[in-house]
Amino acid sequence: MAIDQIYLLGPEGTFSDHAARRFREYLARTGQTKAPDLSYTRSIPEALELAAQHPLSRAVTPIENSESGIVVATQDHLARYGLFIDWEISVPVRFRILSDAPLAEVIGLFVHPVALEQCDTFLGRQLPRARPTFTRSNVDSAIRWRDSPPGDRMAAIVPHDYLPGRDAFVDVQDIQNDQQNTTRFVVAHNGRGVQPDYTRTKTSLLISPDADRPGLLFEILSVFKKHNINLCRIESRPARTRPWAYVFYMDITNNAGTAEAVRELFAGRWTVTVLGTYDELPSAS
Repeated sequence: MAIDQIYLLGPEGTFSDHAARRFREYLARTGQTKAPDLSYTRSIPEALELAAQHPLSRAVTPIENSESGIVVATQDHLARYGLFIDWEISVPVRFRILSDAPLAEVIGLFVHPVALEQCDTFLGRQLPRARPTFTRSNVDSAIRWRDSPPGDRMAAIVPHDYLPGRDAFVDVQDIQNDQQNTTRFVVAHNGRGVQPDYTRTKTSLLISPDADRPGLLFEILSVFKKHNINLCRIESRPARTRPWAYVFYMDITNNAGTAEAVRELFAGRWTVTVLGTYDELPSAS
């Protein structure tokens, strides 16, 4: 079944755009003759909701960064919209700062909240007076800086390869805290009727307990231990059903016992949702 649309956080040039273009190139390499359209959205939840509504589409959204951790908007909305992950894509994330004044004199900074976390060491040292103005995306930061009057002493954190269309007084590359900074993206689609394939590399699960009790998490984790399954990520989040109730998001590395382990989990005193079974998207080389 051909994919006709890919929804992602815009505008063009975001790291989501890089990931989505890699996915579109993969589709072309593997035989899909017509490239799907890239549809830029204003937010991650919007991209996921649109993918849930259109069965021939996919959403490409960030789910985890090696520096700042989980992307809550993606994680929570996967289950809310009934989506299923079928690929993950790792994208190196590098930032640059553009300024119309010496950095010590900058008084305002256009920045996406996640980028702020990933560059806070440089900012703390170099921009002591700057107050952040949060933006919808890293490219939105660049556009707002480009359109601001040069005398306003503003700066912006932008993707390392983005061309803003205006000369900067200061242009510094690679300001991220970690030079190996990487974001993991997922490719998700309407999960109605999809059967999990545990021969793929990873499985993502959402486990919603019926009640809080001693030994609850041990009971869940013991199933993975029994089947020698590696738990590569676990995250607790508010259940939103009542105050101080929590659910668990888990990523596991599949092996021959995964199917049986998931069957055992479904028999427990909790609700299990399989959010995806997937591989890392192959590179072009």
